[in-house]
Amino acid sequence: MVCTHEAVPQNGALLDLLSNPPARLKNEHRLLEGRFMEIFDIHHHLGSLNGGSLRDEAGWQDRDYENRVRIMDANGIATAAILAATGYIQAEGIKDTMRSNDSVATYRRRDPKRFPVACGIVEPLHGTRSLEELERMKHELQLDGVVWHSRFQGLAVDHPLMRPLLKKVEELGLVPLIHTNAESNLEAVWRLERLAREFPDLTFLALDALTTNTNSQLALDIAKRTTNILFDTAHIRGGGFIRQFVEQAGSHRLVFGSLFYSYPASYERCATLEEIKAAGLSEADLANVLSLNAKKLFKLE
Repeated sequence: MVCTHEAVPQNGALLDLLSNPPARLKNEHRLLEGRFMEIFDIHHHLGSLNGGSLRDEAGWQDRDYENRVRIMDANGIATAAILAATGYIQAEGIKDTMRSNDSVATYRRRDPKRFPVACGIVEPLHGTRSLEELERMKHELQLDGVVWHSRFQGLAVDHPLMRPLLKKVEELGLVPLIHTNAESNLEAVWRLERLAREFPDLTFLALDALTTNTNSQLALDIAKRTTNILFDTAHIRGGGFIRQFVEQAGSHRLVFGSLFYSYPASYERCATLEEIKAAGLSEADLANVLSLNAKKLFKLE
């Protein structure tokens, strides 16, 4: 299931609270079991796959921010994680990667309440220079995690060059966000399972793992036999699979992610969110998926 312009019918008072609040700020939160819950989208890329998070035209971040917040408001999404996008030109190697991470950090600083999490990128093929960049991301830019999209970075998720990077990520307390899209063998979700077993104290976030029926079932099997991989909801197939995942692996393993790119905007109406809200989950499970798991992962509470 991807986000589209189509609206999905909703039922029940709980859905009315989420979708038809009286005002924007009330739209962002609701009281649930004695605490306020946000709808937190973990999968918002800055830029596009054609240029990454680097753009040359003046004022592009201002235009991006205005449109992104407009779409978030229209879908009742209070907060989002801003992630670096791959596909940027690297004519100057690590310097271009640094510029990309600077761009992500700058974007988050304009509205840290709306974008409390920002995640940069490093290239495994930059070798030890990427270890230095991880240090800079943590201590200078104050980023929260690292994104890998291996099919655009030229090697597999479990390539040997990933090991020293993940050791540094664990040392620094960053969160690894790794794309596991079924369209690429380089991003095969079983490769991430290997890393999860090698780094049992590191919690991974698998992005795009629920891309197809086959990949979704494999991801669910992996979720049942590992404890340190969370899965985002991008591409999820529908409410039936959402319920199956929660029943078999637990709601604490599923994180709302809509998969949003800026150029062009990926959607106006987020069908993934509509499917989650219509899946018939308990309020506690819904809270986990829509915000609490992400907040716990990034230590926001």
